[in-house]
Amino acid sequence: MPGRRLALAAAIAACCAATALAVTGYPPGPAAQASDPPAVTTPAPVLPATSVTPPQLAGLPSASAFARPGPVASAAPSTAPSTAPSTATPTTAPAADRTPAGSSAPPSGAAQACGGLPRFNPATADEIMAGQLTIAPFAPLTIDPNQDGDVDWTMNPFGNPTWGQDFRSGSWIEDLVAAYLAGGPEAGAYQARAKLLAAGWLQALPPSGRDPQTLVCIAQAFPGQSWINDQIPPTVNYYAAHWMGAWNHGLMQDIKLLRIGCGYPPSAFGGDALRWRQTAVAQLTDAFEPNPLGPAIDSQGAVNEQATLYENFVYTLWQTALPELAACGYHLPGWVTARIAQLPGFLGSATEPDGDLVQIGDSYVERPATSAHGSALVSVYPQAGYVFGRSGWTPAASFYSLRFGPGREIHGHNDHMGLTYYAQGRDLIVDAGHDGYAATPYRTWLQSPEAASTLVLPGAAFNPDAATALVADRVGRYGQFYELSDTAFGGDPRYRSVYVSQRPDLMVVFDRASGGSDTSAYQQLWHLAAALTVTEVGASYAVASAPGAELTLARVALPGQVIPPGSTQVAVGQTDPYQGWVSGQMLQRTPADTVTMTSTGPSAAILTLLVPTAPATPVSSAVSGSPAGPWTLHVTVGATVSSYTITADGTIS
Repeated sequence: MPGRRLALAAAIAACCAATALAVTGYPPGPAAQASDPPAVTTPAPVLPATSVTPPQLAGLPSASAFARPGPVASAAPSTAPSTAPSTATPTTAPAADRTPAGSSAPPSGAAQACGGLPRFNPATADEIMAGQLTIAPFAPLTIDPNQDGDVDWTMNPFGNPTWGQDFRSGSWIEDLVAAYLAGGPEAGAYQARAKLLAAGWLQALPPSGRDPQTLVCIAQAFPGQSWINDQIPPTVNYYAAHWMGAWNHGLMQDIKLLRIGCGYPPSAFGGDALRWRQTAVAQLTDAFEPNPLGPAIDSQGAVNEQATLYENFVYTLWQTALPELAACGYHLPGWVTARIAQLPGFLGSATEPDGDLVQIGDSYVERPATSAHGSALVSVYPQAGYVFGRSGWTPAASFYSLRFGPGREIHGHNDHMGLTYYAQGRDLIVDAGHDGYAATPYRTWLQSPEAASTLVLPGAAFNPDAATALVADRVGRYGQFYELSDTAFGGDPRYRSVYVSQRPDLMVVFDRASGGSDTSAYQQLWHLAAALTVTEVGASYAVASAPGAELTLARVALPGQVIPPGSTQVAVGQTDPYQGWVSGQMLQRTPADTVTMTSTGPSAAILTLLVPTAPATPVSSAVSGSPAGPWTLHVTVGATVSSYTITADGTIS
């Protein structure tokens, strides 16, 4: 049976916001659910939902749900429907079930407020008629065993917030509405089942738990019928009074609110339609003002969600929102639209030479919705905390990213000082990725520093609120230097210096930390892409290979240092604790080598080379200088020799 949604689309909107609540410290309220959006206090305190979760925006799969195919005519099918089952509602509703003329539901507005139904898919509609539902990538499930609309709306047999959000949104009932409006001999049966399902949905979920756009879309099949149309005002009014804030959930909420308000005449619902429009426009602007989550988009075009996937998602949402605002006669301030206009630049900078966005935060492997090309080879985002660099804009170029900035929030991971590296036509050093929003030990690990290519101190208390500063950066055409610092582990200082060379392609990484004990084990973690396999490992190095590429990871002993045997280890597919995995898509877990370089003692100074080459290219290094520094590092890659000066305080040139 065909699934209703692509896995990526379904997962994007199922945001796991309980963590965002914890990070941003909002006022106490009911216990947060895995899918609860944060209640933002701009401009006035937000009242928590008193019964079920707030409106389930996560049930909408992606921006494609907002860029709907266009209104479907809400007139009854021209082809006479077949005789419906005894439980069916006639195509023309009984007079007793009609809303009197001049009451609260102008039938001409429902299709406009919906914005367009799914395209009629007979296989999908017939699956639902058979009592089953498929929400990809999950298996088909029987939800309506008696095929009478008696559905348990609390079910979530997969224990997955994405499935639960998509299911409870009720948006899949729209497939039956589209089937009914398409006409044909089964139209009456489609309408009858849609009514049974929608009536159960309305009974099971109070206004606080409903998706108002789903409600108005279903209402197209029942013009003038009070059982559904009278539910529109309380549902949308609740929605308008409970803004989810300056992130993608709030943006999706405002798009729906705008669409519904503009779909009906301004005077509809006693003037509520006009108020819905005005509320949406005000909130769209408020999201860019200072607020607990930070502006939704900063002055450089970086989204506040700390994940490249959500940068792309927010961009596609604005591609829908701006035309709909204009069509309804509204325009945002120029300083707001100027920020929106910078989103494609960020996406281009964050796109690797193979065309995929680099995986940072809650991000799957995907391509951006914009052209991945720009003029700058290096882009630094000091407010949001990203560096993206490349040797060029061709598929053969090298690419890297580096994370710093504010503490974790929304869809971010605890990945500060983490870097990624792409060269020789493939990913080499990666972040461990994202596999969905289910609250599992694996997701906890994916969000942890141990899932990033960074320096960690196992056993030391980690503070996710700690900011990481970019204390120095020098950008040249063929070489760039960055230095980062924070106190995220136990309040003790941690530093990372990175020099990236494009002639030849290599990285010099110098990590320092202090504040430990004689038995403290500082670990420098290097997560390798799944295609790479470690083929050789020694006390101070590892070599990994993939078709057409080789990566040498070499720890360089500084004058006076001794690297003990066993200091370099490889983990793969480990589960207690988790280590040696990558996730590129929802529900995907792939074993992948992780190289760990350990330094034991009260402090650490770990100098490491990352050298990507063609297979069998010789790589060697030598260092000179006094134990106190500075030191000169000579690196030989094939026939090319390059030298770097490194100071004890971390400057590399």
